[in-house]
Amino acid sequence: MESYLNIANSSFIFKIGAVVVAFVFIQAIILLRAAWKEGLRIGIDKKVLWDTVKSSAVFSVVPSLPILISLIAMAPVLGVPFPWIRLSIIGSAPYELMSANIGAQSMGVSGLGGAGYTAEVFANSMWVMSVGIIWGLLICVLFLKKIQNKMGTLKQKDSAWTAILISALYFGMLSVFIGQPVVEGGVPLATTITGGAIMIGLTYLIKKYEIKWLNNFALAISMIGAMGLSIFYTNIM
Repeated sequence: MESYLNIANSSFIFKIGAVVVAFVFIQAIILLRAAWKEGLRIGIDKKVLWDTVKSSAVFSVVPSLPILISLIAMAPVLGVPFPWIRLSIIGSAPYELMSANIGAQSMGVSGLGGAGYTAEVFANSMWVMSVGIIWGLLICVLFLKKIQNKMGTLKQKDSAWTAILISALYFGMLSVFIGQPVVEGGVPLATTITGGAIMIGLTYLIKKYEIKWLNNFALAISMIGAMGLSIFYTNIM
């Protein structure tokens, strides 16, 4: 049987990815033009608008580095085009890898790229990754206004409880991604701790010495550092 990676890296999926990314670019251009026209309408000087565009372009590149790193990390097991599609619209490496793994395990395979990971299993991983992410968007489209109104009412009644609720939701979300390496231990746990330690150190430096520009690089540095040290951990554990 043809290797699933031959299909995962096929020209057909690359073409689908090109269409999706082109659609994203077109949306960005339309919004940029609309914002430019609105800026001129309310009297903002063209020089200010150009300076804003330039600075925004620069500061959009740096936060994209973790996404590029995630793509490189996912490519060996999921190919290039599909992770490219997923990370170009909505999603994150932890979610994509977790959902792809669930798709594999639901068909009796131990994990991504494991024995028995065929083209059919890869297709199932793609479906789980794609379908699993749409519900947040649908909830926002259909119910976000109602949720905001309820949260506003709750905040007026008890602001402390609102802060506790949001914090609980946030830590609950984090536990989904952190739980697996904590349970597995070994290299995954060491890598997770390393990434967190690097981020804590960078946050300390930013606050103590007011290195504001480092804010834009902190996540990328943490990811690269943890990934680099994971190679070291693999060799010694």
